[in-house]
Amino acid sequence: MVKNKKYIIISFLILFLLPNIAYSIESAAHKVEVAKCFGIIMTIKNNSKYENNIIKATNIIEIYLDKIISLNIGSIMMKEMSEEAANEVFNNLESLTSSSLDNLLNKCINTLRIG
Repeated sequence: MVKNKKYIIISFLILFLLPNIAYSIESAAHKVEVAKCFGIIMTIKNNSKYENNIIKATNIIEIYLDKIISLNIGSIMMKEMSEEAANEVFNNLESLTSSSLDNLLNKCINTLRIG
C-alpha cells in the first residue's frame, strides 16, 4: 500500500504541478518578449528615417496597446527590457534598412499575436 501511495503522489506531482510551473515560465518569457518588442516598436516609431516604418509602428501601437497593458507586465521589467531592446535598435538604426526594420516589426507583430 505504501508503494502505491508513492506512485499516486508522484503521479499527482507530474500531472498537476509541473505543467503549472512550465506555464509560469512560458508566461514570464512571453512578457519579456512583449516588453522588448514595445521598446523596438517605439524606437522605430520615434527615430526611423523611413516613413513606411514609422506608419507601421504607429499602427502596431494603436492595435496592440490594450493587449500590452492587459498583460500586467511589471514596470521595472517593462522599463529594463524595453530599454535594452530599444538601445540595441537605436545604436544600429543608421545601418538598418527599411526592410530589416520591417522584419523587426513583423516579428513583434507575431509576438504580440501569441499572447
